[in-house]
Amino acid sequence: MTRNRIAVLDILRVIGMIFVMLIHSPVDGDANSSPTIFILKKYLASGAVPVFFLLSGYLGSKSLQSPTLRISAFAKNKLNTLIIPFLFWNFLVLALVFAAKAGGLASVVRGSGAYFDVEFSLTSIACAIFGIGRFPIVYQFWFLRDLIVISFVAFFLCRALPRMPLLPWFFFFIPLPMASSLGYFLLGHHLHGVLPPERLPRVRSSLLFCLCWFGMGIGVLAGLVSIPYPIQQIGSAAFLLMVAIALSTVRWSHRLALLGPAIFFVYAIHEPLQTIIAKVWQLLNVPYYDSLFCFLLIPAFVFSICVVSYFLLCKIAPQPMSIATGNRERPNKAVDSTRYRA
Repeated sequence: MTRNRIAVLDILRVIGMIFVMLIHSPVDGDANSSPTIFILKKYLASGAVPVFFLLSGYLGSKSLQSPTLRISAFAKNKLNTLIIPFLFWNFLVLALVFAAKAGGLASVVRGSGAYFDVEFSLTSIACAIFGIGRFPIVYQFWFLRDLIVISFVAFFLCRALPRMPLLPWFFFFIPLPMASSLGYFLLGHHLHGVLPPERLPRVRSSLLFCLCWFGMGIGVLAGLVSIPYPIQQIGSAAFLLMVAIALSTVRWSHRLALLGPAIFFVYAIHEPLQTIIAKVWQLLNVPYYDSLFCFLLIPAFVFSICVVSYFLLCKIAPQPMSIATGNRERPNKAVDSTRYRA
């Protein structure tokens, strides 16, 4: 069934994905040598992955609060939307890795991920698929692995415990695996109750926040300000939301929102492509590899390839794409519950 989508949140998905790709850009820089790269990659992009955990908790709030939703129905939904795509992409990449190893290409395309840190044994394959003691073989899917686990934990927490003030914040400081991910998820769940889509900030206040947070970043860059964890991550996630709110008033914003359903596909395949392009760039000795130009160009190029591939594959092979993306539909238009005004 086609359901209405909230345009500003789809725009937020697109912006968050672009910043995730900047995190995975092979070009790096510190505050002294590359201040622009530092602000984008180390400061503003620090909220990119948290924003997806926040979104998951925010959009899953109604189902978690529904007293009629049984664990069987909840588990079936997560099987289709998270678990099957997680296994699909990991097994696909595992097959490609073994093919590359057999063809002697491992040393050529090896990148920053853990793609080739797997042997042809049951234990090694299981650890690579499920991310046991390591990242999954599709290493950016550590996010999906964490989301699967914390979704079920949150399901029971929201039913077994009374509403505890500031509960999400406890998890940011518990030294356990996935605890911080659960904190972001529960914080998103909490925000839906106090800040539903129709009550999101207006454009002027959103732009003011963006200006203030960017100014804080200049202070961090200059060494005058130190923002503790998780305030920087949450503040940068809020910055991305405010940018999405501002963009939602632009005439072409509906086109940007239409890319929302493609973001899962982009997330799944962007990192290997960025790694391969970076390797080719270096092998061909193309100039400006360590520049801001390269830092921005590779993610922009890969994002375009991923989006075009998504829409082509949706037409050519809709059923396999439905499995690969967790039945995330491609709507004809994105519907926003509120038109934002300046």
